[in-house]
This record gives sequence, structure tokens and C-alpha cells, in this order.
Amino acid sequence: MAERILVVDDSRLVTDIVKMRLEMYGYEVRLAYSGEEALAAIAKEVPDLMVLDVQMPGMDGYEVCRRLRDNPQLDDLRIIMLTSSDDKHAAFEAGVDDYLNKDVDLLNLPNRVKLVLEMQ
Repeated sequence: MAERILVVDDSRLVTDIVKMRLEMYGYEVRLAYSGEEALAAIAKEVPDLMVLDVQMPGMDGYEVCRRLRDNPQLDDLRIIMLTSSDDKHAAFEAGVDDYLNKDVDLLNLPNRVKLVLEMQ
């Protein structure tokens, strides 16, 4: 069974690109366009990994990450922050497993997803 990945970003261009890249490697990809939508999707079905943006209207990625990390039932959920923000410290403090920059790391995303999933 393919690993399930939830991609969360308010940019449909970014979500489409990430979805296409990950599906090429056999991952099952779902999309959410806000922090609130991501939490609702996870309440219905917990993915194996989430690729999460920081800067979104409403609830930002840091808050999404903190809420997920506060739930002991989601300990196995791996989170990669894919963002144009440069605040790695805040990302790791919020509880991400890995941090990638959209501008330079997008091509490496499938490799990093594989590595983070192997951490389980």
C-alpha cells in the first residue's frame, strides 16, 4: 500500500507541483489549502506524512504543527515543512521532522519524504 501524504499550502500552483512530484514516486497524495482544512482532513484520515507550508491565511503552519504535536494519538505523523520562510528554528520548535525551502529544495522533496518516512 502506498504511503499517504497530505500536502498543505494555500497556493494551488505549489500543491499541484508537489502532488505531481510525489505521485511520480508512488505516493498517494491528498491536498488541503489552509491549516483548518488540514486539521479537518487529519480528523477524518491520518496520513503517514504531511508536507506543510508556514505562511497561510488564518491558521499558519506553526500552529497546525503545534496542535498536531499536542495530540498523543498523532505521534507517528511525520511533518515536513516546505516553505519560503527562513525561520528553521521556529519550525523545529513547533515540532517538524524536517524543513525544506521551496526555492531550493523542491526537487529533493521525494528523497526527503522517503527519509522522513523511514524514521518511523
